[in-house]
Amino acid sequence: MYLRDDNNKIIDAECSFDQFAGSPSVVVESSGGANPARGVERRNPDYNKLLGILFYRLAKTGTQITRVVLDSSRVSGIPVEQRVANLGLPYPIDLNSVDIEYFRKMLQREVAQMHRDPNAKQGGNAQKRIQICLSKSVDPDQLISAVGGINEPTEEVFAPGLTETERHYLRSSRVGQGQFRKDLVSKYGGNCPITAIEQDQLLVASHIKPWKVCTNVERLDSNNGILLSALVDRLFDKGLVSFSEDGEVIVSPRLSTKDRAKCGIEQWQRLQLSAQSSIYMEYHRAVEFKCT
Repeated sequence: MYLRDDNNKIIDAECSFDQFAGSPSVVVESSGGANPARGVERRNPDYNKLLGILFYRLAKTGTQITRVVLDSSRVSGIPVEQRVANLGLPYPIDLNSVDIEYFRKMLQREVAQMHRDPNAKQGGNAQKRIQICLSKSVDPDQLISAVGGINEPTEEVFAPGLTETERHYLRSSRVGQGQFRKDLVSKYGGNCPITAIEQDQLLVASHIKPWKVCTNVERLDSNNGILLSALVDRLFDKGLVSFSEDGEVIVSPRLSTKDRAKCGIEQWQRLQLSAQSSIYMEYHRAVEFKCT
């Protein structure tokens, strides 16, 4: 997802909501990747600006940072405790008690040095992919914009610099159409894996991790989708049901016993998920599911 600054201008750096070891988090995607010789522009050039605005808005919500973890693919095999940024402050960090700009720069200096490639030129990439773990869940609208978030799928919601074809793919995926839907119809054999309903007009290409909090790659990833009947989709989207690691339905206590019976949940089939889809489902259980 892309945040907007206080002038409502899109910030050209991507982030997303996630969960890390059971805690809600915001992932800030790494910057860099420029290759002038091949005409490749730098990825996420507003990385620093994004961090600053993100910290200011988290402070307004009273959310503390419980830890910052380096999460680049290159260090994925290193134990988590060796990837936690040492910021000279005890975790959790209350953003209302620190100078935000000083904190951002301190974080950047530490991240730049962490697990640096010894052969890297000029110190390597200082703007790496990080997981910012939070003390509580935050409404995305409180972070997306200073004026309360973006509800309509305007051009800038997707990303700066996309081609019209890429924008079309993203628009269609937002409403469960286009290639995203075709991939799910093929993956699930044209029927809901929960109810076995196969009437196309009753099937919804549903995102597991909600579209609004995803990166553009996650929005188009068929592993982040399930082909669901309309009722199951609605229950899933509202966090009234989720699915366990072995595919058993988990029902929120907010759904009454009477409504549970009327929805026929006891007859639902076990959901079979790929390893990649299970990662998205872990997010749904931790963040979207209404467990109380």
